[in-house]
Parts: sequence; structure tokens; C-alpha cells
Amino acid sequence: MKDQAQKLRELARSTPINSPPAKTVRHYRLPRSIAVTSGKGGVGKSNIALYLAVSLTAMKKKVLLVDADLGLANAHILLGVAPKRSIAHFMENTCRLEECISTVSTGFDLLAGASGIENCANSDTLALMRLQQAFEQVEKEYDFLVIDTGAGIGSVVTRFAANADMALVIMTPEPTSLADAYAMVKVLTERSSPSLGVVVNMASNDREGTEIFDKLNTLVVKFLKRPLVHFGTLPFYPEVGRAVRRQYSILEEHKNSLFSIRLHGIARRLQGNEILRRQGFFERLFHKKPYNGDVS
Repeated sequence: MKDQAQKLRELARSTPINSPPAKTVRHYRLPRSIAVTSGKGGVGKSNIALYLAVSLTAMKKKVLLVDADLGLANAHILLGVAPKRSIAHFMENTCRLEECISTVSTGFDLLAGASGIENCANSDTLALMRLQQAFEQVEKEYDFLVIDTGAGIGSVVTRFAANADMALVIMTPEPTSLADAYAMVKVLTERSSPSLGVVVNMASNDREGTEIFDKLNTLVVKFLKRPLVHFGTLPFYPEVGRAVRRQYSILEEHKNSLFSIRLHGIARRLQGNEILRRQGFFERLFHKKPYNGDVS
């Protein structure tokens, strides 16, 4: 009977010297990224981003709300918190990125005051690599990234929105909002946004919400050749404005309101919207080539 040492010697002789080492497969979770955006201001975009973070957290998901409204970063004001550090401090190399993240009372985390990212495209290679690596490490800790972009179709806004797994365009029944929403969808389509959804906010009834979405979708299908997904209609609810002024959550104080029920429904649909990808949001954001949704 061959002893163990002899078996090992025979195995070594039968193994080619130049055999390549076995590939190591990396396994880590990638959060689902949702960019809440709009073609114009005043449509309730930041409130919806905030309430989606609240709702997803209530569903036992770990959520990071990224305030990427570079001109008017205000998520911390809506939440009634005063973060000691923002991304600007990280860019100045005075703190770690983790120190710019605050946990708010509703249970999700907030990356506040995203001023500083605007100049990332012009940063030197080492600074850009440091920023990207820090973001990539942070995002692995979450199930969802909810990104509150600025309003409009500027390059920074559309870069954030186009690189998210889902760009959720917020619009109202106003004709001007329809035009601005179409402009946003057109730009995101040109930037190869992988998935586009629409939420109609401040509608007087469901029929009005459906009609304005149908008008937008008809234009988009006709001229851009891609259908949109209607994620829901939110009613006009005066209490939302009072909640902003008094800094409390509609979803907690008015749980049974139609607004809260519909918002939770949108969050559930986003949660069930499985997306296949190999890149995280921040890897795509800082990559020079536009993300085209290809995972092959």
C-alpha cells in the first residue's frame, strides 16, 4: 500500500509546473442604487427620496441616503439633523468617509452635503482613486443607496442619475413638469441609463396621475423608442408641507394616509425590482466610460 508521502510525490510529478493558479472569485453584495431625480425643482423630489429611505428601512433594509443635490443640499434640514462632517471634509483629507455618515432617528444613514463631488471629474488620478475606493468600501455595507440628485438636466445631475441601477423621475401633472420630465428622460436615455421609472406627485386623483404619465410615456416611446415604468401616483397632501416645516415624518405620524400607503407601495416595487449587475454605483460613477447596462 502506498504511503501518504508517496502519493503526494506522484501528485506533484503529475501536476504541470507552469499551471496557472486557481482563480479567486470575490463575493460581496452590491446595494441597489436608486437615483431620485427631476427635470425641475418644486416637484417634491427630496421629500420622496427621504420617505423612500424611511420606508425601505421599515422593511428591514439597510439604507444610505446620499444627498447629491450639490447646489441646495438639504436632506439634513428635512431630517432636522446637523451633521458635523460632509463629503467636503473628506475631499480636504481631514476625515475618513465613514465619519461623514450619520445615522438618523428613523434608522437609515445619511451622507450629507455632497458638495465636493462636483469637482471629482477634474481631480488628479490619485485623489479620484482614493475617493472611489472609499465609496466602494462604504457601499458594501448597505442594501440600498437612495440618491437625492439636484433638479434639472445639468451634467452632474444626469451623471448621478444615469449611473444608478434605477433613475426614478419625479413629475407633477403640470404641463411644464411634463416638458421637463421628457427632457430628463431624453438626456438619461442618451447617457444609457439602464432603467427608468416615473412617479407622479401632487396629483388630485389617480386618473390625473395616469393621464399625465401616459402623455409622457407616449412621447418617450414615439421619439426615444423605450417605454417607461409607472411606479405610482402620490396624491396632493397638504400635511407634507407641514411635515417639512415641523421636521417630522409623514410615514410615522400619518401611517394610514393615502400618501403613506402609496409611498410604501412604491418602495415595495423598488425592492422587488431585481437588477443584474457586476459594478457598484460608485464604480460606475467614477468610471470614464458611460455605463450601458451590459453585464456580460
